[in-house]
Amino acid sequence: MSDIISKNSYFKKIAGKNILISLGGTYESIDPVRGISNKSSGKMGLELAKEAYIRGANLTLVVANVSVKIPSIFTVIKVESSSEMNKAILDIVSDFDIFISTAAVSDFSPNDANNFKISSSNELSIAFKPTVKIIKEIKKLNREIFLVGFKAEYDISENQMIDCCKKQIEMAGTDLVIANDLCHEGCDFGSDNNEVLLIDEDIEKINLSSKQEIAKIIFDKISKKL
Repeated sequence: MSDIISKNSYFKKIAGKNILISLGGTYESIDPVRGISNKSSGKMGLELAKEAYIRGANLTLVVANVSVKIPSIFTVIKVESSSEMNKAILDIVSDFDIFISTAAVSDFSPNDANNFKISSSNELSIAFKPTVKIIKEIKKLNREIFLVGFKAEYDISENQMIDCCKKQIEMAGTDLVIANDLCHEGCDFGSDNNEVLLIDEDIEKINLSSKQEIAKIIFDKISKKL
């Protein structure tokens, strides 16, 4: 009985909240037919959206390139590049109670995108510039928002991962960071499962589980902190 009461309490904390979720991988154009991107599928973001919907939240999704079908019940803002995603989020984030940043936003974009197809017969050298770190801008516009960041790294120690997340918390005021190492078996981009660390003032490790189950755990964690 106590488990049922606790579950109902968690659901009530999310019901009626305005939640913004970003998902997918951004695409940075090099020329009209080429660009750089990543393998993010949007699966984790979609599972979080489904869980938030079940709990009665009002949802808006900012969606980059994904390999999943987004149900028509969701309000969707479609974007492609990191700059488009940043603008879309910054334009509306003040209206939300919770922002969950699951999108894999490119860290770099070309200095100049050509407006013609670059000839494949020539050698090519491209200069890149760092993109804006959207996570750093959120609390400047909405100090009261509950901010959830995601941190994906590759083949680092657990202590190094924790340090990276603590730096993000200090830098951006993130309330919760979900971290995973893409080199772990079954945890790469596009997988249906993951193994994550939930990091705030505490550290909670979730062993390999479905992304659906991880979404439930994340929202239970958010509910405890609201």
